[in-house]
Amino acid sequence: MLMKMPSCVRYIVVILCCFLMLTTAVAAMWYQDAQYAAPTPRPAGLCQRPISSRLSLPTEVFQNSGTDHRPLLLHFFNPDCPCSRFNLDHIRLLVRAYGARVRFVAILQGDDEAYLQRAFRETGLKIPCVADVRGEIARKCGVYSTPQAVVLTGDGRLYYRGNYNLARYCADPGTEFARLAIVSVLAGNPTYVAPSVASVSYGCALPASHVPRQGP
Repeated sequence: MLMKMPSCVRYIVVILCCFLMLTTAVAAMWYQDAQYAAPTPRPAGLCQRPISSRLSLPTEVFQNSGTDHRPLLLHFFNPDCPCSRFNLDHIRLLVRAYGARVRFVAILQGDDEAYLQRAFRETGLKIPCVADVRGEIARKCGVYSTPQAVVLTGDGRLYYRGNYNLARYCADPGTEFARLAIVSVLAGNPTYVAPSVASVSYGCALPASHVPRQGP
């Protein structure tokens, strides 16, 4: 049908089609950026333990903790969350820089444990992972979105809970909050005082079945 049109009409049709595709692509990118630019809604009844609290977490998270007293970073990861996937390069840099002095454990968010394990293996991250299918670890840590980091001291006390950085592009070293928390705990500082924006969760909300319940 297009071949039967006059050349000038075909040209206009092609231009309009290209414009429509470009507009659709820009709109999709804008929607995704806008979707994750706003803070993740805080769940009703959320209970977050204060910094310096000792967290009671499953033994698989603290494997070898009896002889390994390094600080621990829990990396909350959801393979279906674009923000979690975009954050992978930053995590790789942290593991490469601090993996000898800090234990890293990925806490996988989702409904299907087999899928979570397979998707995490595909990231190539060489750190242990634990599937948090029922959201119990997230609830005890007070985490309700991904990607999020929780840093614990060698004796299991909460040292930092919050964002990895101010923006998902991880471009400003001065706002790499999780990295700064690692530096602080390794320096032996008793506390790390992060700016308030570090604790305002951004990214993907946990699935509805994982919303933290009120309780210790």
